[in-house]
Formats: sequence, structure tokens, C-alpha cells
Amino acid sequence: MSEIVQSMADAMNSTLGAPLTVFLLSMIPIAEARFAIPFGMSMGLSPAAAFGWAFLGSSLVAPILLLVFIPTIKALSRTKIFSKLGKFLYDKFEKKSRSLESGDAAAAAENANGATVASDGKPQKKPLLTKRDLKRMGGTALFVAVPLPLTGVWTGSAVASIVKIGFVKGLIGVIAGNAVACGIITLISFLFKPYVNYITLAFLAIAVIVVIVLIIKLIIYKPDKAVAPSADDDKKED
Repeated sequence: MSEIVQSMADAMNSTLGAPLTVFLLSMIPIAEARFAIPFGMSMGLSPAAAFGWAFLGSSLVAPILLLVFIPTIKALSRTKIFSKLGKFLYDKFEKKSRSLESGDAAAAAENANGATVASDGKPQKKPLLTKRDLKRMGGTALFVAVPLPLTGVWTGSAVASIVKIGFVKGLIGVIAGNAVACGIITLISFLFKPYVNYITLAFLAIAVIVVIVLIIKLIIYKPDKAVAPSADDDKKED
């Protein structure tokens, strides 16, 4: 089986080259850096080079996803042809976002009010980072840092968008988590370098299984009318 991975690596190396291949593969959802890094090492890249190209590629898609991913899914949910797909995807991401929405009532009130009143009666400006912001940024980073299927940059960016953490704060959380995830995968691939082809094959197999499971779930999915918010919800703040 490892010969199959090596044949794929040799073929991609001779066409696109190892750096570009890793860079492009890391942008693909589900696979992302967890597949691109060991595959890059199978192509002959050093662990540092595989980490660098995979981290760069997967991080570059984050700002785009934070801006357009969820709006695109909401738009799909309001079409006749792709309504079920849009609602299915939004439902999945919304469920994953609930762990980031468990801030206490005081932190939520602080974030919503925008300003507080000091003891001398003068209004105080809202801090750039509230406790709720830090919690959500940390939760986003931790979510992305776990190198498992459906916990990478794509899902993390969607979750950050749903909880309305803000573009810059969400981007920091996603990229920080992505750096940790890439580091973990690189370390595993380095420590077990003689078996890097098998690691690549394992991540590929997991990605294929996840896709199949998602397709099955999509087929049997029954949309809930309350799943996808209307366009007006995009204008609302937390």
C-alpha cells in the first residue's frame, strides 16, 4: 500500500513539484495540512519545508473563509436546488459553534453593552478584548489545533463566523490553532518518518471515509426550518 502513496508522490513531484503540491493540498477541506504535510515528506520535503508550505497554504484560505464561507452557505440554503446542502452544512457548523457560545452572562452583557459606567459616573470605553472575546478566540484556536477531520481551518473559520467573534479576532484564533495543528502533524511525521507513507495513507483513508459519511448524512438529512437564518440575521450583533 505504501508503494501507491510513493507512486502518487513521484507523479505529483514530476508535474507540480513538492512545494506547490503541498501548498495546494493544504487548501482542500477535510484533508488540509494533516494530509499535505506527510505527503510532502513522502515527496522528499524536509519536515520544516512541509510544515511551512502546508501552514502557508491552509492559513491563506482562512481570511477568505471568514468573509464568504458562511454567507455563501446561507445563500445556498435559500435556493431551490442547493437548499438542503446549505441547511445541512450550516446545521453542522452551528452545532460545533455551541461550545464557543457558553460564555457567562456577565461577559455577554459586557460584550453587548459596548461601554460601562465607572464609579465617578463617567462612561468607560469598551476594551479591545473582552473576556468573552478571549474565550472565543482560545476556543477557536483549540478547536482548529486538534488535527482530526472536520476540526481544521475550514470548520474553524465557519464556527468563528457563526459566533460573530469578528474578522481579526477570528483570524488570529484560526491561524494560531492551525500553527499548532501543523506542528503536531509535522512532529508525528518526523518521529515516524520511516512510516510516513502509511501516515499519509491513513489520513487519506480517513478523509475519504469522512466524505462518504457526510454524503450519507446529507442524503438522509431532513432540514429544519429554523436551521438557516434569514438574510436579516447577518446584520444582527451578539
